[in-house]
Amino acid sequence: MAKAPAERQLNALVEAGMVLASELDLEMLLQRIADLSREVVGASYGAVGVVGKAGDLARFVYSGIDKETADKIGELPSGRGVLGALLEQNKPLRLPEISEHPRSYGFPPHHPPMHTFLGVPIVVRGTVFGRLYLTEKVGERGFTKDDERIAMTLAAQAGVAIENARLYDEVQTRSAQLMRRMNEISSVERLADLLISGGSLDDVLRSAADEARNLTNASRSTLLLLDHITGDLVIDQITGVSEPDDFIGTRLGPGKSKAHAVLKRRKADIVNDLTMDPEVDSATIRRLGSPRSGAFVPIMVGERELGALAVYDRDDEKPFSNDDLAILQILANQVAIALENDRLSEALRDMAVLEERERIAKELHDGVIQSIYSVGLALQGSHSLMSRDPDLATKRIDQSIAELDNVVRDVRSYIFELRPKVVEEQGLEEAIRLLVRDLEVNTLAHTILELDGETCSSLAPGQEHHVVQIVREVLSNIARHSQASEVSVAVQTAGDDFRLSISDDGIGFDPAEVERGNGLNNVEQRSVALAGAISIARREPKGMHFELRFPISEETR
Repeated sequence: MAKAPAERQLNALVEAGMVLASELDLEMLLQRIADLSREVVGASYGAVGVVGKAGDLARFVYSGIDKETADKIGELPSGRGVLGALLEQNKPLRLPEISEHPRSYGFPPHHPPMHTFLGVPIVVRGTVFGRLYLTEKVGERGFTKDDERIAMTLAAQAGVAIENARLYDEVQTRSAQLMRRMNEISSVERLADLLISGGSLDDVLRSAADEARNLTNASRSTLLLLDHITGDLVIDQITGVSEPDDFIGTRLGPGKSKAHAVLKRRKADIVNDLTMDPEVDSATIRRLGSPRSGAFVPIMVGERELGALAVYDRDDEKPFSNDDLAILQILANQVAIALENDRLSEALRDMAVLEERERIAKELHDGVIQSIYSVGLALQGSHSLMSRDPDLATKRIDQSIAELDNVVRDVRSYIFELRPKVVEEQGLEEAIRLLVRDLEVNTLAHTILELDGETCSSLAPGQEHHVVQIVREVLSNIARHSQASEVSVAVQTAGDDFRLSISDDGIGFDPAEVERGNGLNNVEQRSVALAGAISIARREPKGMHFELRFPISEETR
């Protein structure tokens, strides 16, 4: 099934976030932003303008115009005309026709024609870094409000990434003392690798807290996430303490901690004496072992507050420096992108569920409801035949009853299977493919299918039903609990037995220790009903392996 435009845009946004998170070279980053913006929004031309100290365009990176044409055009834009209008206001600008804007003064010779326009600011914590420009909407008359929202989201990701790159560049040119520690920046890249390789959010947050402590030579660190409902900051990760579980989940009320203060001001801060700062929560500091000093940075995406990252007491007893704040902010920015990617992934999953519901509603309308309507017409016709041709009327009524029986079966299938008669009409192999496809949509995991068609078609209908329900239950557990990035499903013949194998590379569980719910019990009961057995075992280095085996009936061979 083809992906909806909105889903494709969300997919592209998630991919863009991961790409931007891994790029620390500012020039390459600006080019990637220009290229990705065209792909995500659907524009023929894109550009990023960086605002200089004088308020003009200090740098202009474009996409969509070839080098030969660019050489003919000559001088790059400096911020006059429509671009200048956008520089002067901190809000989006969307135009159906550039030439109709009062500030428009035309294009230089050899410049490609441009009509539709969308420009949005790139802002991080209230500071304007630059502007994202898009022209010539592809396939439509102009840019829409949805395009504007997508562009603003991309601009927020770009702003975080640009600040990240600028801070990295600043760190590179710092003092000789910082230069001696720059080799440790590889730990930041390890965090970026976790983002790109699809590591779990918990892994990314744990790594960020560890690297914050290591890179600043601190004795301990905390990573706090904002509860947007209560306004509390909740300790999600902590390092350097003997009993970390005693701290995880600790809540700091709104306005009652230094972390809240830096998040509200959207500005990092160093405290050389925690006992003298009125914004510091003294009870929490005592629980942390009464550290003397601390450094705090906010975690944000655009204007949205997400949390804070903090470190306490350098092991060498020196005060924290602005260089330490720069490194912490790089880590905090990457945490922000990880949190944003997780939010977008959740939005993708929600969209997949909504589209599946819409599909079911359409199939109910096109199938079941139309069938009932047809039966109603047939019964009306039969009523008029009762006096003229009772035999024909009776025959039509019998046909209507049979059709209603089919409708009832279809409705039951929707309730219990959500796919009417898939096994009966398309076979076991296609039913398994549909279940695996659902797993891909709902989890974004990569799947590997090895289905032997002859083996799939060798079962009796009752056996097929049990196998489909076992596959459904196992894949459902993987989707809900395993956090797997790869899942394989195989159906083969093993001697005289039917063999179903399902493996994943998720977090796994101990079959002997796990609390058994209805799911695992149902799987084992169905394997017994098949006169077979199912084995559940851990995989090395991680994940689980499920294998079902039962004899194939001679009558179905």
